[in-house]
Amino acid sequence: MSMHSGIELSRLAKAVLNSMHTLIPWGLFRAVVAGTSARLLLISLALWAAASDANTPSNQVDPSATCETCCQHPPCSTPPPPRACTFTSGVNNGCSGLSYANEQGIYGPCEVTETSKRACSCGATGQGTQMCLGDGNFGVCQSQLAPRPETCNSCDDDLDGIVDNITPQGCSVNKPGACSAGRLICSNGDYACEQVIFPTPEACDGVDSDCDGVRDEDEFGRISCGVGDCYTSKYACQGGVWQVCFPLPSSPEVCDGRDNDCDGVSDEGLGTLSCGQGQCAASVPACRDGQPQTCIPLAPELERCDGRDNDCDLAVDEGDVCRFDDMSCECTPVPQTEACAHTACGVAPDGCGGSHDCGTCPTL
Repeated sequence: MSMHSGIELSRLAKAVLNSMHTLIPWGLFRAVVAGTSARLLLISLALWAAASDANTPSNQVDPSATCETCCQHPPCSTPPPPRACTFTSGVNNGCSGLSYANEQGIYGPCEVTETSKRACSCGATGQGTQMCLGDGNFGVCQSQLAPRPETCNSCDDDLDGIVDNITPQGCSVNKPGACSAGRLICSNGDYACEQVIFPTPEACDGVDSDCDGVRDEDEFGRISCGVGDCYTSKYACQGGVWQVCFPLPSSPEVCDGRDNDCDGVSDEGLGTLSCGQGQCAASVPACRDGQPQTCIPLAPELERCDGRDNDCDLAVDEGDVCRFDDMSCECTPVPQTEACAHTACGVAPDGCGGSHDCGTCPTL
């Protein structure tokens, strides 16, 4: 290859490198050269250009050599360094970034980088930063102070990448029964009591499960059993346990207006009281209206000839009550039903000196 040809190839290689800056925007050019194949091509062109320069006579000067170390008269092979910028509008408003210049030295728009951040309000100092993700989304707001215990302030105080990750605590919401239990959480920088239990069908468990403000004892009512003095009643559910009803014990019947022996009848079987004799005989129930009774004999009368013991001395028509002109009158006995009408038990006179059996009197 001739020297002239070597110079031409060197110029061609340099022209290719410069043309890529001219034809491709600088941001895209940086992306292109990131590829492995592109890097190998550029390295080959650069080595070729260097070899050609070595074979170029010292009196042959490459016209483009004046642009290798300056950017006074573009195009140049080395653009100016990027400079810091800040987004003033759009979804990335407030984010820091970098602006890149092309080979003519003209800076392009502000671009989000891996280190782009923006200021945010955080913690007691009100100062924090958050990463800009480049799509209008942002990382958590982290305190600018050293890591410290997390608090509820919309800030990542402990710098673990999570905002307000505070262990929930118990609290009470304005609900009745079981629904009053809550969990204290941190939301948007403020504490809030969150309801965690909701109404369920009521059960006998000592808890107001359906959250209606009614306790189990009143919710399930009462149960009862037994009669008379054995009757009793209790809550169907008490202390969170279902109850069983057992009648109270019975006792012997007494005259008190109550069903002591729990058979559904009051003051039964207490018998009667009898007193007096003759026409004075009387009989009363031993208990009436819950009150013990007293037997009082009927008042005696003067004896007369009627076949009855009028004076209640167990003698009938005694003396001369039945004699007229010294003649005896015939005595007709009083029938048993009539004689016993005033005597509930024992014997009753028949009016002629005899007696009728009116039944055995009970023993008190």
